[in-house]
Amino acid sequence: MKPISKSIFLKYLQCPKLAWHLYRDLIKKENSFSDNFLIFESKKIHSAAQLLFKDAVKVQAANFQEAILKTKQLIQDKNVNTIFEPAFEYNGFIAKTDILKRTDTGWQIIEIKSGNKCKNKYISDLAYCCFIASKNIQCINKASLFLLSKNFYLSSPVNLLFSEKDCSFEVFSKAEEIEKTFEEIKTSLTSETVPPANLKLICKNCPLFLQCVGKDIKYHIFDLPRLSAKVFEQLKQLNISKVEDVPDTIELTPAQKTVKDCIINDKIFINPNLKNDLNKLKLPFYYLDFESMMTIYPVYANIAPHSQIITQYSLHKVSDLNFNKIEHFEFIADPKKDCRKQLIMNLIENLQTEGSIITYSDFEHNIILNLAKLFPELSEKIRNVAERIVDFEVILRNNYYDKNFHGRTSIKKVLPVLVKNMNYDNLDIAEGGSASAHFAYMAMNMYSKEKEEEIKKELLQYCCQDTLALVKIHQFLSKCAS
Repeated sequence: MKPISKSIFLKYLQCPKLAWHLYRDLIKKENSFSDNFLIFESKKIHSAAQLLFKDAVKVQAANFQEAILKTKQLIQDKNVNTIFEPAFEYNGFIAKTDILKRTDTGWQIIEIKSGNKCKNKYISDLAYCCFIASKNIQCINKASLFLLSKNFYLSSPVNLLFSEKDCSFEVFSKAEEIEKTFEEIKTSLTSETVPPANLKLICKNCPLFLQCVGKDIKYHIFDLPRLSAKVFEQLKQLNISKVEDVPDTIELTPAQKTVKDCIINDKIFINPNLKNDLNKLKLPFYYLDFESMMTIYPVYANIAPHSQIITQYSLHKVSDLNFNKIEHFEFIADPKKDCRKQLIMNLIENLQTEGSIITYSDFEHNIILNLAKLFPELSEKIRNVAERIVDFEVILRNNYYDKNFHGRTSIKKVLPVLVKNMNYDNLDIAEGGSASAHFAYMAMNMYSKEKEEEIKKELLQYCCQDTLALVKIHQFLSKCAS
């Protein structure tokens, strides 16, 4: 029997059917560029943690079975007090934990996490490890998380990178719950019978959705924007999966009613108030998009883990209501240093003092307010910029709906519906996570000069596409309102 890993076990708790497919390698998912960057950063954090235990021994083995044997040998060696990446097996289930530390009365298990808050998924993860380990060694009397500290900076000693949280009570209680499910889960995963589907809110983003609960359903109830758990459960009890089948007795929000109406009557919703909302925008129109970098381990001085650093912007300017005169400005930071002050100064100059600044979400507005706090000498000018910002996604959400949006209003979802033949398909960098990861690699000096110049061009193209898309969407809605 193929061993059952921690990730499969935890996935089973969310969805047995998905876990069954993953256990058999029936779902092929390649890591994205941003996924691989997170793995790279995770390894870096784990390496930093090892520096805190000078006497630690790392389990190094050619395969998992060898790792299990070496772990047993190290546990029996009284001269070994700390073990990195010990491996355990119990009744077909396997686990590898981050740190096993000998105490006066037993053992402590430590898991290293890249977050700074204790999350339920961290407790479940640690509980699984503790349970499997407890079947191999006696007296695990402490279970802890190493979380990232907000007080760590690039020049700080490594001991300030982590804050330890004793989670023993929660973890041991959870481990008792886990033990009760082991045989059931093992039987289900190893059976040739696929577990039945059970519609849940998390199904919306599942890779099996279109083959499972979403099969042959064009407009699923997940198309209802901001579907609450309460309404979802009501529809589930009525065995309703299609938007067009939602009865009038179900209380929907105005936005959800609009979606339902557009689907049932095969029409596009255009709010009469659209023209009024667009008329509030003041010429010249500036269309602004930021890209940012967020790393687990800081890359610049005086930056804490998970700090969001603005790295570039694209700005399109339209000077007339007919969209005849369009200009473009852009800025990308030097990856080797924190350029936020230079960026905001350039942006203030580009934006001048008049005209609406159009964004798509409140991200830019929030970032700009944070920059006002960071640079008090520029705060008045920065706040003047913030006051001119208009979130165009709100305007679209309130005034226009096409059933092909499928309940979503992200720019990548609405753009190909509203502006034919315009999308992100031909861009080498086409989503924010990859943009952030590429810039981080440049900041860490991991690209050649030639590669860096190539990536910078691709980043500028991607950011430019976002603001050009905003121009085209605004132009489209202006025609609808005329």
